[in-house]
Amino acid sequence: MKLTFLGTAAAEGLPAVWCNCAVCRKAKEAGGKEIRTRSQILIDYKLLVDFPMDTYMHMLGDKLDLSKADTVLITHAHMDHCYPQEFVLHGEPFAHGMTEPKITVYGNSTVAETFAKATRAELKPEIAPSVPMKTVKPFEQFKTASGYNVTALPAVHTKGEDCLFYAVEHCGKTALLFNDSGILPDVTYNKMAELGLKFDLVSFDCTYGHAKHGEGRHMGALDADGERDKMKARELVHGGTKYVLTHFSHNCNLSHSELCEIEKDYGFTVAYDGMTVEI
Repeated sequence: MKLTFLGTAAAEGLPAVWCNCAVCRKAKEAGGKEIRTRSQILIDYKLLVDFPMDTYMHMLGDKLDLSKADTVLITHAHMDHCYPQEFVLHGEPFAHGMTEPKITVYGNSTVAETFAKATRAELKPEIAPSVPMKTVKPFEQFKTASGYNVTALPAVHTKGEDCLFYAVEHCGKTALLFNDSGILPDVTYNKMAELGLKFDLVSFDCTYGHAKHGEGRHMGALDADGERDKMKARELVHGGTKYVLTHFSHNCNLSHSELCEIEKDYGFTVAYDGMTVEI
């Protein structure tokens, strides 16, 4: 699998829209890898993980044919991960010559409600069949149109919503993709082991940079380090597993270059917008 980290920021983006902190000022001045858009991952040009409002910018910046994608996995209903309005343009007369005629959106019941509300006014009857919305629950397993095996897993994020993250398997390789989540309970890792999952890549929420946030709704790198130990103890990973950090907030007070310098000793790759990893 080829994974492209189209966006790697938390909700505010980096630089944040209204912010003049030192990290945001540095990002504006330096550009390049210091600029982060909202988090989104593209797998093999066929499958998207999350659909933020910055998807249009990702298409422009990476010169993508997003109509090749036939699947979107949405983790939860927050605006930086779920922007359903874009789907009303999926087809004639707004889009011509699309590579794939249909894109299926998967998410929890709150995502399904958000999708319905956001598209109700403008989704034309002739376009609606090309963007079916399917509700999934924690630990549900399914196969996408392109043959990717997906396991929906329960994240620790928003009370009252079954927030998810996903394990995606294809051609014998499996990626575990957090976006928003805090530390997971042991029961979740135990269930992964029962399902026989083993990961060649793990992408962690790193909203808090090189920190240990504890029992909150996001992680820092030191939390991710502890979660990695739990995976090793259950043989969910192996010696060649790749570990990536993404979903960074400017509030972690570290630039991309500073994070890279710190995390190299921990065996983490610090993602940046447009970074590609193959497994």
